[in-house]
Amino acid sequence: MAGNVSKNARRAGAQVLTSRWGGQIKMKSVFENGRLRHVAYCEKSGNTARKAKDLM
Repeated sequence: MAGNVSKNARRAGAQVLTSRWGGQIKMKSVFENGRLRHVAYCEKSGNTARKAKDLM
């Protein structure tokens, strides 16, 4: 599993996480409504979630 690493720390690419669909989970920053949000997405399926753990 992901362990105790924050979603902001995962953005740097220190860990390679795989989703339940077999794709690699990447983090990206999205600026919307005046806020900077971090979003996890699966490269294979294109699904997005707030946390990488939700895609596992």
